[in-house]
Amino acid sequence: MLKEERHHLILDKIKLNRKVLSSDLSLELNVSEDTIRRDLNELAAKKLIRKVHGGALPIDSKALSYEERINYNLKEKNIIANKAVKLIKDGQVIIMSGSTTNLQLAKIIPPDINATIYTYSLPIAAQLTEHPSIEIIFIGGKLYKPAQVTVGLDVVSSISQLRADLCLMGTGGINVSNGMTEPNWEVSHIKKCMIEACEKVIVLCTKNKINEVKRYTVSPLSKIDTIVTDINPKSPLFNDFKINGVKIL
Repeated sequence: MLKEERHHLILDKIKLNRKVLSSDLSLELNVSEDTIRRDLNELAAKKLIRKVHGGALPIDSKALSYEERINYNLKEKNIIANKAVKLIKDGQVIIMSGSTTNLQLAKIIPPDINATIYTYSLPIAAQLTEHPSIEIIFIGGKLYKPAQVTVGLDVVSSISQLRADLCLMGTGGINVSNGMTEPNWEVSHIKKCMIEACEKVIVLCTKNKINEVKRYTVSPLSKIDTIVTDINPKSPLFNDFKINGVKIL
């Protein structure tokens, strides 16, 4: 990978995640930490990032909009969606979280699948209206604008009364020690209820979320059945996940 390509990738990651760690970038980009440090120093000298011990932070405080997040890592999200769609079977009752990866998945559900999908995501509900055989049940509540999902007690109450076959959810971060985590408390609480309401829990996770930890705990690893990712499931990155009984696709 050329230096310019690394710089673009680093800037994208900082904009999306609000931080990067040199050690993580070294592993992901398959270069030494010294190379990453030089990259970060160059970007900091151009005033594109703020260099800190062990990594870097954004200079600006503006997070990506929902529309920007849809197009971020789009190739990786489509890889995940094409794997995850094979888990959807005729007649299932499914709960889908509001992740942008789930939005890509909603676009490719085969037209002959007849299922019931509950979601609290406005974009996913709207996308599913184009499917000829899916029954859509939108869970209403207070709208959390940055993610275009509903939150609050009404959403929690509705989900807690459900019994579904499959839970398809994105994540803010996932690792062996902390399990699934989220940056938003209300979203984390809703996802806890989703997990309790479902027979199987499937986490759709781009590689930048692996070993990432956010502020609020959603679930220990023991409650997650499968992680669907864009990288090779045989990667050593997943060894500890497999030891803990999680299937990797």
